[in-house]
Amino acid sequence: MACHFHPSGIVMTFLRVPFGKDGMGADGTETFIEWDEKRYSTEIERFDEQHKRLFTLLNDLYIAMEEGRSEQRVGDILRELERYTEYHFGDEEEFMQDCGFAMDCADCFFNHREMHEEFAAKVKELRQKHEEGEYITMEMLMFARDWLDSHIAGLDQDQSYGDYYADSVPDDYQYSPGALRADRDIPSKAVPEAETTDETQEEPVRLGTTTYEGHPVELPEETLATWFEQTVAGHTDRDAALIRKDETFESLSYEELRDRAQAVAGGLLEQELEPGDRVALHANSGLNWSVLDLACAYAGLVSVPLATMHSEERTRAILKDADVSLLVTDSVAPDGVPSTVAVCQYDNLSRAKPDEYPGLEMDPDEIATIVYRVDREPDADGCLLTHRNLRAAIASLAETFPISAGGVGTCMLPLAHSYQRVMTYYLWERGGAVAYLDAETVLADLPAVNPTVLVGVPRLYEKLQDAFQERQSERGGLRQRFASGLASAVGAHKNTGESMSTTLSLKHRLAGKPAFSALREELGIDELDYAFTSTTATETDLHEFFLGIGIQLTELYGTTELTGIATANVQCSYPAETVGRPLPGITLALAEDGEILVRGPTVASGYASGSTNWQTRYRDGWLHTGDSGRITGDGTLEVLESN
Repeated sequence: MACHFHPSGIVMTFLRVPFGKDGMGADGTETFIEWDEKRYSTEIERFDEQHKRLFTLLNDLYIAMEEGRSEQRVGDILRELERYTEYHFGDEEEFMQDCGFAMDCADCFFNHREMHEEFAAKVKELRQKHEEGEYITMEMLMFARDWLDSHIAGLDQDQSYGDYYADSVPDDYQYSPGALRADRDIPSKAVPEAETTDETQEEPVRLGTTTYEGHPVELPEETLATWFEQTVAGHTDRDAALIRKDETFESLSYEELRDRAQAVAGGLLEQELEPGDRVALHANSGLNWSVLDLACAYAGLVSVPLATMHSEERTRAILKDADVSLLVTDSVAPDGVPSTVAVCQYDNLSRAKPDEYPGLEMDPDEIATIVYRVDREPDADGCLLTHRNLRAAIASLAETFPISAGGVGTCMLPLAHSYQRVMTYYLWERGGAVAYLDAETVLADLPAVNPTVLVGVPRLYEKLQDAFQERQSERGGLRQRFASGLASAVGAHKNTGESMSTTLSLKHRLAGKPAFSALREELGIDELDYAFTSTTATETDLHEFFLGIGIQLTELYGTTELTGIATANVQCSYPAETVGRPLPGITLALAEDGEILVRGPTVASGYASGSTNWQTRYRDGWLHTGDSGRITGDGTLEVLESN
């Protein structure tokens, strides 16, 4: 512990001790500086909360340094600090003007402003040094320590306007950010008149809850192409894909899949394309789609998935919005393709491997793909997802849902949607095989592939429930009659954690378990490690039915802007009405109005252009999902209304 004595007589205490000793926060995390209500509070709740946010960022920076986190993580914190200074300082200075402090104590106000400007300039300087490769973390912390000595704890700074607020401002005064009172006469010495602009200054995001963080996630500096190279190296001869061939499924190894993708990458590069050019993928969800996707990654091209069900108007809007140069299709080219976009058949692409693959040399922060909502008509709203975004989603899922190499996962949903696409990457990351199934014949195909990971949506589980109950009724017999209706009753108790009655427990043990096991095996869902569901809410009774037959549905919540993932309803975060806790690397909170806010490495870098302003969705470091929710005390999210 180090004590620093300020001339005012206030003692600033900073904790810098090794892990496992004193100096821990409430959650057991080591801290660089701790908030002390008596020492630091201005008695103005709004600004105390903002100051606490500064303390949190400094502690995050210290921990990142102590734990040897990636330079990317340190850079993220520095950029967050820069955003913090912009919003907090602007808000605080406007408050001083509005409540009269700036007019009645002009010297105090300008001293305060100078300190704000000093801090903002130093944070910017250090952030730039960090981006140039200089080590700046300790310099930043020492500067912040000295600045906090004289600013937040200094009697002539934040404390002075706190006292002014308590002594001189009427009790019924209410501060309205962004709307200074028009009738206030402010001397030119105190507050120079602001220049008129067409843009309204954004109000900083005000949180209605504490923040909830997933576990830290290790994020390699990889592009999609370099990631897949590493994956192939670890699983060369293992099955990477299972493809329907007549009455059976044929396999394709990781090495064979990589070779196909690299060959198609050569064909794409022969189309007079340069790294960074946009290529639209118009193909049915299947092996060809994945090969083409990986080929774009190797060629350094930006893939733009087109859903085959898009209307002509929607197709035209996407191709224009994403500035597509080439459209590749494995069937008939869609209507609405502008004359400026070249069209090529997948089978007609050359398969000559190039001398080099630009995708292996790209920066992870470059755009990898532009993804559009499958169900939104007709406006374009393409999310710019970087290689880092995709790699973060892969790492987060792989850490949370381990499976044994050699397992089998399904792909029957549109790969143009982030959910199925990212889940496919996750399966490869864990050394699994992706079984490409037809959604129309999935019930017949599941027994043939016997998956360990089922990637579905509520409609799939409804079909499985219907098939399960239909086959149960067809079997007849005393045991089946006892088991009828038992699944939902048992599942309801499992969901709430309530004990089953003696009668229900006996029925389940003697009739339910044997019957359910046999039917799971018959439907090809007896070996499941995970049964994922996403994109739309899953009804509680559906969750409870599957809990009753011995299968937990793992519900994922996320938007396209979040690379498809944010939270997951794993075993530790039931009941079924929720969508779980933040995945590794993800931070979750609610705004004051209940809107779900998310930040982390899976947040997109923006929109291609479109009609939606990215600045309205991404503010103050948070992605505003447009959904409203509720968070329990342990950080479990319930979505109340989806956008």
